[in-house]
Amino acid sequence: MKASIFSSLVSITNGLHRDNKQEKDFKYLLSDFKMNPKANKAVFKVNFKKPLNAKKEYYQKLIYNETEKTLVSFEKEFPKNATIPENKYSFTILLNKFDKYLNDIASFIDKRGITADLSNDDNYIINYLKVSVIRLYAELQEQYGQFSENANFTILEIAEKYFNDTTFDVNQIEKTNNKKTVTKKAPKVTAKPKTSFGYKNKDTSTLLTVLKLLNLKIDVLDNRTTVEQLHKLLIAKDFKDTESQIYLQCETTQFSYLVTKLKPFFKGFNPTAIERSGKFITKTNTPLKANNLHKNKVHNPKEKEEIDKIIQQLQ
Repeated sequence: MKASIFSSLVSITNGLHRDNKQEKDFKYLLSDFKMNPKANKAVFKVNFKKPLNAKKEYYQKLIYNETEKTLVSFEKEFPKNATIPENKYSFTILLNKFDKYLNDIASFIDKRGITADLSNDDNYIINYLKVSVIRLYAELQEQYGQFSENANFTILEIAEKYFNDTTFDVNQIEKTNNKKTVTKKAPKVTAKPKTSFGYKNKDTSTLLTVLKLLNLKIDVLDNRTTVEQLHKLLIAKDFKDTESQIYLQCETTQFSYLVTKLKPFFKGFNPTAIERSGKFITKTNTPLKANNLHKNKVHNPKEKEEIDKIIQQLQ
């Protein structure tokens, strides 16, 4: 497979569901299979049910090899002579890659009806893939989280964020006893919580235009809030200085999608910052929580194409 195993297994055209090889074929492939050594600086390890047939074993080994290969590559992505801005950039690139893997896997699980029944071959393989990428996400945070401007997620929070899985068995991913963890390149300090969303563009007029169009199209706000009040909050240097509450009218799935699409244009516009601001109020007159946004994250909300078209004006 030319593509990463994390992408190819859930590909629409070449995914696991299209593999019709027989048990004897997998046994043949296993006969000459070479395992990658375990990454020396790994912080976590995966505990998963032992594969009981050749197909499960073959794919488990493929996923294991790709996972360990990815972990080894971390050292190349974060060389000792790199500057902090370079490391921050590398962290963002890797995090975005794992974010895509997890979203693709979640979509495949939904579309293909994958369940937790590990006696089924495809269920077993995709669940092992899911656990492996959650581990990679956790490894990146644990080893290089000091280069992220956002709060880290726990393993359970990662499972809930991407798979709406509140019963994820965290024992599937446990810390190793490995003492050779990565040497921190910058001391981890407890930063004060950011009090602005950090809009990146000095010219804020286009943002106002986009917000007006979005509100016109999907009724983002109810009549207690104006677009100008929302705009003022988003560009404020300190959102504690703004008095207006932002009362939402659109569906939470739509607002969650808006947050995802607007996030690249801000330094810190994300569910955690939105909850911390205390400024956003739901249609039920309750403060909007980060968990509510994560649970309502969908790939295709109402008016998706129109939302995408409007937000493109910010680019």
